[in-house]
Amino acid sequence: MILKYLELTNFRKFKHAEIEFPDGVVGVFGLNGVGKSTLFEAVAWALYGPVAARTSSSEIKRVNTSSSEGCRVIVEFIFNDNRYRVVREMAGKNLSPSATATMNGSVVAQGADAVTRFIQRLFGMDAKSFFTSLFAKQKELNALSNMAPGERKQLIMRMLGIDALDRALKNIRLDVRRTKDAIEHYLVSMRDEATGRQKKEIYRERIAEKKEEENKLKERLKVKRERISVLREEFENLRDKKRSAEEEYERVQKRFEDLRGRKELYDKRKRLEEEIKKLEKSLKKREMELREKEKEVESYRGVKEDFERVKGELEEVNLKLSDLIGNIKQEETRIDGIDGEIRKTRSKMGRIKSLGPSAPCPTCERVLGDHYQRLIDKFEREILENNEAKRKLEETLDGYRKEKKRFERLREALLKKKDHLSELKEKESSAFALLQAVRTEFEKERQEKEEKEKEFFSIKTISFDERVFHEVEERMRRCYTKYKESINEVERKQKELHAAEGELKDLEGDLRLIGQSIQEIRERMREQEEMEKRVEDEKRKRLILNLLERVMQAFRTDMISRVRPTVSTYASILLETLTEGKYSELELNENYDILMYDGGSPYEINRFSGGEEDLANLCIRLAVSEMLTDRAGGEFNLIILDEVFGSQDVNRRRNILSALNLLSNKFRQIFLITHIEEIKQFVTNAILVYETENGTSRVEME
Repeated sequence: MILKYLELTNFRKFKHAEIEFPDGVVGVFGLNGVGKSTLFEAVAWALYGPVAARTSSSEIKRVNTSSSEGCRVIVEFIFNDNRYRVVREMAGKNLSPSATATMNGSVVAQGADAVTRFIQRLFGMDAKSFFTSLFAKQKELNALSNMAPGERKQLIMRMLGIDALDRALKNIRLDVRRTKDAIEHYLVSMRDEATGRQKKEIYRERIAEKKEEENKLKERLKVKRERISVLREEFENLRDKKRSAEEEYERVQKRFEDLRGRKELYDKRKRLEEEIKKLEKSLKKREMELREKEKEVESYRGVKEDFERVKGELEEVNLKLSDLIGNIKQEETRIDGIDGEIRKTRSKMGRIKSLGPSAPCPTCERVLGDHYQRLIDKFEREILENNEAKRKLEETLDGYRKEKKRFERLREALLKKKDHLSELKEKESSAFALLQAVRTEFEKERQEKEEKEKEFFSIKTISFDERVFHEVEERMRRCYTKYKESINEVERKQKELHAAEGELKDLEGDLRLIGQSIQEIRERMREQEEMEKRVEDEKRKRLILNLLERVMQAFRTDMISRVRPTVSTYASILLETLTEGKYSELELNENYDILMYDGGSPYEINRFSGGEEDLANLCIRLAVSEMLTDRAGGEFNLIILDEVFGSQDVNRRRNILSALNLLSNKFRQIFLITHIEEIKQFVTNAILVYETENGTSRVEME
């Protein structure tokens, strides 16, 4: 794989950047945090998608960009003599992913997931293997020297993916245990808990028992169906008899109804004739009673007028009496007033007499003297005048009282006369009411007689034989009795038939239940047979898994046995190239100690200088990358070394860079990511990454 072109838009800190990658040793320079490693992260993201990024997708897009601005990476590379172009981007508010891959200008994959799968098939490795084979970091090189042999072994195994075999073996062993547990579970499920026998044998016995029970039921069903057939024939015969009895009964009933109609008309005409005769007698009696009542009412003629006249006279007398009583009370009141005046005058006169002429006047307090006699005379005149007035009033009052007595006698006579006339009036009303009642009854009976005569004459003379009527009635009763008996017989036979049919349904239901039970037991037997098949399948699976475990274990052992010699071989070739033949062999012994040969003899790595030790570590790391590349079956002619110099001095850096320049025939592109500016003079090309004033990163070629 040779990188040719990279274009970034809104990726991480890069607003826009374009790089055309040259061959040879290419240095990528810049301060820490400006985005040197981001360039190669963008390459991996374009090829493999989000799984190759160190953060989530929402953090990949450059900050402070609008939703209308997309995040896009374009990478072009050569692989197996074909030129590939991959475009991956995220667009919109939801960062919807999309990707396209072309080979020699033709589209070979479209869609984010489709492009990722295409790259995995093309390189024969996933994103993790891609990073392990192409990227080498200083911490990995230091680890190779500083680790204990066992840890160094595990690191190399992990880098080469041998740990995947361990995981595979673990999964195989887990599947073996699961298969064993499944077999034991099936074997337990196939045995009856109570008896310990095979459920399949128990099910066979149950089916045989159910079959025997089924045959007995079928025999009973046969007998029951034959009985129902007989009952149905008997039922139909009884229904025919019932229909015949019903038809005969209906014929006789019709004849009887006709005779009963004639009888009713005959009886009705006879009854009307008798009722008309009764009405004629009653009307004659009513007519005589009517004449008597008319005479009685006539005898009371003028009673009402006399009663009203007497009533008027009585009211006039009462008014006169009322006036006289008022006059009497008025006169009595006037007489009482005069008596009072007389008493007052006599009292005054008596007091004056008791005082004498020489006494002072009780009113003006002057001596009476000559006035004494005049006062006495005055009082006597007043008494005489009042007595005269009283006498006249008493004469008038006496006249009123006599008149009152006369009118009271007259009222008493009028009251007696009124009571007598009232009694006559009530008798007249009663007689008149009776007259009206008699007239009403007479008219009612007369109309009733006319109606009955009309109805009587509307009925023609009918001949009717009572003997024939009773004969037909008796015959109808016998036919009805026979008809009812036939109905009862049909109902009894129908109940018997229904009962037999119900028993048949019950037997058929029992037969269905037995059939269902047999079917259920057979289903259980099939389940047992399925379990037997599963047991056999699981046993075969266990054999295969056991075989696979042995094969994988042998393969792992073989792989592990090959790793150390292969890494040693690849590292030795690189070491010989980098040291220009000074050191031709580098070995990892069985304990994974690093041994470097000098003059044909092996020595531990700490015997050599620090630069030679770094070179040995670099050779081992590059050997691992080369092994991964070879296993992928492709052409990966590039390596990316990320800050591999660490705290090395200038001489060691120069030695490593000189060695790397010698590897140009092995790796067409060697990328050195570093912040050390002095290294620029030792590289073929330099890519400068720096941060602008607005916080974005830029790329320039030097």
